[in-house]
Formats: sequence, structure tokens, C-alpha cells
Amino acid sequence: MIRIGSPRTRRPGNANPVTMGIIFAIIGGAIFIFFALPPLQYAAASKSWPAVPGTITRSEVKVWQRDGNTHYEPDIAYSYMVEGKRYSSSKITVGDGSLDNNVKRAKSLQAEYPAGKEVDVYYDPDLPESAVLQPGTKSGDLMLAGISALFFFVGLLAVYQGVKAKRRAAEAKNATMNQ
Repeated sequence: MIRIGSPRTRRPGNANPVTMGIIFAIIGGAIFIFFALPPLQYAAASKSWPAVPGTITRSEVKVWQRDGNTHYEPDIAYSYMVEGKRYSSSKITVGDGSLDNNVKRAKSLQAEYPAGKEVDVYYDPDLPESAVLQPGTKSGDLMLAGISALFFFVGLLAVYQGVKAKRRAAEAKNATMNQ
């Protein structure tokens, strides 16, 4: 079993800030690199995807209950053609956090994309079945990136503060020994 820190720092309430900072920074950095960054890059790349004409085939607001809460989900489907092949999708944005408790937002999307409307559909040229109506990043896409970056920077701050405190303690100890 690997033991981190000294016997004093392993007791509850005596965590070494440098060790805790390193752990926070590693966790925050790993979450950012492996879970937050790839979707952000894909969403940003969608701004340069080619557009083709498409048609809204379904435009509804699904209402459902879970855990005593009412959820409103825009259900927008569309079809489009790429190089003579017909595709269909229901993604509005790349991140497509379509689950929402906001009936106003769901109804506004339904009004923006009524059935039968001709729309521009943006598709991934490497994966034509992956398409959206609204390319680019949205504010919700940044939440995981922001939280993981916060963990990383709090970790760095803890390391800095811990090293600074250890340096001050060592200087104080040396000053008392020299007197």
C-alpha cells in the first residue's frame, strides 16, 4: 500500500496542502484533457462544417416527469442529403444538452424550427450522419471545462501556498537556530 505524506499529515484535518494541491491539479487537468477538451474542439470545428439544405420533419416538445420535476425536451428532427444519400438527425447543437426544465426554451426551439421548414444543416464532412442545426460552442459546453480548470488552478494555488508556507517555516526555524 502506498502511503502519501507523513504520519502527522495522514491524520484527519492535517492534510499537506502541497499533496492536496497536486491531487487537485492532476484530477482537474485530466478531466479537462480527456473529457472537456475533445467535445469543445469538436463543437468549435462544427463552425467550419459544410451546410446543405434540409427539412424539419418533426417539431414537438416532449413533456415528462422524473423525481417530481417536469422536464421539457425539444424534439426536432430533420432530414438532409449529402452526395445523394439521405440522412436524418435530431441534434440541434453539437453538445445537444436538450434536456431542459425550461418550457420557454423548448417552445422557442419548436417555434424556430416548425415541421416543413427548410433549414441549413451543418454536417461533419468525415461523418455525414453527424449533423446539427446550430454549429459552434454553446455556454453549456463550457461548464465542464470551467469546473475542471477551476480544480486545476485551485490545485496550483494550494501547491504554491503550501510551498510558500514551508519556506517561511524553514526560514523561521533557521532564524531561531542562528540566534
